[in-house]
Amino acid sequence: MNRLEALEHFQKTYAEDVLNQKLHQVMSLYEQRKDELILSFIQSFQLICLQANSTEVAKTRIGYITYSMRRTYLMDRNYNYVIEAYDKNWFFDPGPCHGTYDAGWAFSFLAELEDELNQLRKPYMNKVIQPDVERFALQVAEKFHEYVLRLAKEAIPLAIQTPEFRALRCEDDLEVRIGEYKGISEAVYSAAYGILHDSTG
Repeated sequence: MNRLEALEHFQKTYAEDVLNQKLHQVMSLYEQRKDELILSFIQSFQLICLQANSTEVAKTRIGYITYSMRRTYLMDRNYNYVIEAYDKNWFFDPGPCHGTYDAGWAFSFLAELEDELNQLRKPYMNKVIQPDVERFALQVAEKFHEYVLRLAKEAIPLAIQTPEFRALRCEDDLEVRIGEYKGISEAVYSAAYGILHDSTG
């Protein structure tokens, strides 16, 4: 068995099964602790709104609030999403407000996946190495992010009712977006169009 065959065998025999187990565990935890998770998300939203409204920051109007997964953080097992409040210039805003949201409830299972696969790769000797496992974990990180996105969609109807958001000075077309840091993101709320959901709900 050459290295390429070993990698393919490892992925089909172990990696996909362990991934499915971990995703099932995330789903179970999400359903069991949904109310608590929604509350935690709303609190992070309230804090960024307070910061953006503070006189020290003195932003004119907020155009975007983003929650961003950072793969560089995931590699260090830091499961914080970066929260940023920008003016209408978005990434060109020179001084966005910053906060964090702890998504460890979802991504701790990604760490377990990596740990378990590192044990399971050992019989393959040096044909399946640690960087292969790390690469697989980063490739599937999006599947764990989907649960954070689902949570955001559940939480946002309540989050926009909070006094902190209602007091926010924002653009008429403000958007709340969830996605990858300076990459693809999905709008879960638009001041112009209301609460947004994709076709899958």
